[in-house]
Amino acid sequence: MASAVTALAAVTVTIAAGPAVSARGAASGTYLYWDQNEEQQVLTPSGHVGLLVPPYDPNGQMCVFPDGSGRFVTGYNPTLPGQHNPGSQKPIMNPPVGEAVWSRHGRFTGQTIFVPGPYANPGSRIGGDIPPDKAAHNAFNDNGTFTGCAFDRHANLVAVDLGTAQGALPAPDSGRVIEWFAPSYRDYCILVGPTQGGVGPHHVDGTGGLRDAGTMTTDSAGNILVAESGAQDASGASGHGRVLEFLRSSLPTSSKQCGTGHVATPPVPFQVFIQGSPASQSFPLGVARDPSCQCWAVSSVIGDPAIAWYDDHGQPMTSHPTVPAGPYNPFGLAIAPDGTVYFADIHVKCGARGCGPTSRGGQVLKVTFVNGAPQAPTVVASGLDFPTSVTLCNTARTTCPTP
Repeated sequence: MASAVTALAAVTVTIAAGPAVSARGAASGTYLYWDQNEEQQVLTPSGHVGLLVPPYDPNGQMCVFPDGSGRFVTGYNPTLPGQHNPGSQKPIMNPPVGEAVWSRHGRFTGQTIFVPGPYANPGSRIGGDIPPDKAAHNAFNDNGTFTGCAFDRHANLVAVDLGTAQGALPAPDSGRVIEWFAPSYRDYCILVGPTQGGVGPHHVDGTGGLRDAGTMTTDSAGNILVAESGAQDASGASGHGRVLEFLRSSLPTSSKQCGTGHVATPPVPFQVFIQGSPASQSFPLGVARDPSCQCWAVSSVIGDPAIAWYDDHGQPMTSHPTVPAGPYNPFGLAIAPDGTVYFADIHVKCGARGCGPTSRGGQVLKVTFVNGAPQAPTVVASGLDFPTSVTLCNTARTTCPTP
């Protein structure tokens, strides 16, 4: 389980198994998924909440393969015995941190997607390049977490590893964007990442990468959008988050187009698509396409507005009402064709030791619009531990994962 992945001061939170979950319906013909407490939950079109993946390490955005198989990936980290979670009783995935491939019905296929390296679980020959976290007694947590993912037009998988940005302020620039190439997903290219310091040839945990990146999506042209909440301005001030755009034309289609050691040199270029400010959208962690307006929605885990809309040039849509800040902290979001917004509330609480997600305080919330005005968010599911993302899947367009 990754620790808090918002750009906040870290706080220790005890994880309790078996959260109480309630549901109040889903969009017609659509499955809604979210991660929480090392499991993947689902709300069916009939309004039934179930477990797609029982406790076994899912942690981060869920992405469905574009081949119609219903398979999907999620980020994963080891579930530790100290978390008092049944997932800790299952075999640890190899290597300790990566993207796990699940069957249509939520069974672990045994396949993991990762960057090869020397750091393996005891007794395993399959190692990754993310070193153990000595502060966590070599548990491998918190030195790498895959928060966001997306499939491009070639079915290549692109994912964000936020590195050591696990609650620190200002967020360290150890984050990476990595691409794995279909169909085997063994070959890879580090598109952006640390360029100096750190560990090994990839400078893992070093400096020069992204700062606390969140979830991802693609546009109709095949470009990749990534929310980065901890970006800094030229003065080094934090809290000026942004959404980055990696153009389709700049993405390699094989590792042969990558640099020496599978690291793009120089890093694959990107442009700032949406720029936050201290006064608005200062900590963006979610970005999604809104089919109802053919525009973009961005969620900010802290600040007002909580969700705002932008046009295809990255400019604020003053004509589109925003979702105001409230007793919730939006992380990932997804939007149905009719404009209904679903978002994961990671539910931040601040105290004497700092700020962080509240155990069993997380929610999945829904916002509908009446005559163009957003209504107060309603609860889809509650009592969640650290939900970071939501995913929508419509059976009219593809094969959707089902329990």
